[in-house]
Amino acid sequence: MSTKTADKLAIGYVILYAAIIFFFPFDYSGITGKTFHWAGIDFAKCFTDLEGLKHFGNVVSGFPYLTGFLKVALLATFGEMLKNRRRTGNWKTPDLFPKFVVWGLYGMLFSLVFALFAKGVEAISGTSLWFGPRPFIYATASFWEKVLMGFSISFWTNLIFCYPMMLSHEWFNAVIKQRKFVGGSELLASLDSKIWGSFMLKTIVIFWIPAHTVTFSLPPDFRVLMSAVLSLALGFILTVKPKAN
Repeated sequence: MSTKTADKLAIGYVILYAAIIFFFPFDYSGITGKTFHWAGIDFAKCFTDLEGLKHFGNVVSGFPYLTGFLKVALLATFGEMLKNRRRTGNWKTPDLFPKFVVWGLYGMLFSLVFALFAKGVEAISGTSLWFGPRPFIYATASFWEKVLMGFSISFWTNLIFCYPMMLSHEWFNAVIKQRKFVGGSELLASLDSKIWGSFMLKTIVIFWIPAHTVTFSLPPDFRVLMSAVLSLALGFILTVKPKAN
């Protein structure tokens, strides 16, 4: 397959992914009544009421681990391929399937961790532990209260979770590449200090905290889409390689 053809397929992949989310034809009604069911596609409502995106958000809420696996695996893996295309001129990425599985497992983890931090920060907001509105109710909160809560959730999520997560992903990459168990000392000795001592930390402050501030400031339906887009960015960032001297 020529590079131009692969590029066109990649563009088509992104468009298809976005279209599936925006015009999502299934819905989830919860435990009572109809659960996972065909909801159809009303194109007018998809544009005026964001109906398809709301359907997708409902399904994500009903099946967080399954959808978390698929969202992150599909887009973060594509982010790795995009990085490889930019670096080598070729979309072909080594060990693609095991990387896909690893990204999917991280997607399941994200579904749990993001909910834990969101609920936890909302619970301590306005107490002696953390500033902010109390109680926090998204539907009645002001714009700046939503931004403040979005920043608070993003700050603690990235401060506590982000760097260990990225480091653990690097360990998985080393295991996949070497096809053997990699010890902690071996991993640390292989890390590039410019990347892990500077660049990754800077991405937390410069990119991840602001990006997740936007994510957690948005209504739940939009958070779904934003988190999916950030999965692509995560796959791109975590495959950064140091430039040759």
